[in-house]
Amino acid sequence: MSVVKRWRKSFYMPGVDQRWYMDLSKRIICRRVPRFPRMVQIQTRTGCNGACVFCPYPDASEKVPKGKMDEGLLEKIVAEIARYNVTRRISPYLMNEPFLDKSILERARFIKRHVPRASIVLTTNGSLLTDETLLDLVKDNPLRALYISMQGIEKEPYEDSMRGSLKFERTKANIERLIELRDQYAPELKIVVTMIKTKLVDVDKAVAYWRSRGVESKYTRLENRGGNTDAFDTLNVGDKRIYKDCVRLLKNAYILFNGDMILCCTDYYKTMVLGNVAESSIAEVWNSERATTIRRDFLRGDLSRIPLCADCYIAEID
Repeated sequence: MSVVKRWRKSFYMPGVDQRWYMDLSKRIICRRVPRFPRMVQIQTRTGCNGACVFCPYPDASEKVPKGKMDEGLLEKIVAEIARYNVTRRISPYLMNEPFLDKSILERARFIKRHVPRASIVLTTNGSLLTDETLLDLVKDNPLRALYISMQGIEKEPYEDSMRGSLKFERTKANIERLIELRDQYAPELKIVVTMIKTKLVDVDKAVAYWRSRGVESKYTRLENRGGNTDAFDTLNVGDKRIYKDCVRLLKNAYILFNGDMILCCTDYYKTMVLGNVAESSIAEVWNSERATTIRRDFLRGDLSRIPLCADCYIAEID
């Protein structure tokens, strides 16, 4: 099969002219949408022990269903991902603290066995990384990377950012211990300490500290999570803009514990459910009329029927 044919087979945009001679520039402008998501996030269970000031979870958790993903559903999801040979990121967490799931590492290993070319990535707040958990991780590591969200490198800003839910000394000690064990047992494991730039935290100081410890570190932009948090304007540093260049809904699938596929990882209140992969398949939901109509509107700049996108702001930072 020629390169052009493979390219045409892999991408499409329903509702846009599909003729073989479609102008290449129009393809690029319309952003190529894969027939199957390039990245998949799977909520193996609900729950978070943190209460980050910029996160809607504490409020949303009281208003949406709670539960743990059935093993049969996880197996079904992973089998389909394997059939489509996803080689990019698979993350077995979504809107939750992954290490609240006592089976999270076994589940990550299960995914790795069935989709060996994929990058398995977790993001954690680091508070539950006990010695037992860390040894289990590094002695049989299924992860490409472990991202740890730690707001700053000073006690007061960190605990203010966590609204008192997590303790600075414990989280920092857990990360330091992880670095030590990683270096000893699993040098292939990428550790990335991340934070969000807000008025509370000296991100440059924190990034410099963790880089001096031999791990990657970076800060990211503050978002208002699809309009789901009121903290944006009080925490933001600098200007803001509508997040129009987002590609999440074009490339990524977000699956909740009960099989619901939501439009975006910021949809904490489940306002835009595309379908249910327990009742159908990922591919069917991804290519459904509802999903493709939403994407078409987004690409045209018509957000009138996508309030999650219309209300989504991101910080402008250097």
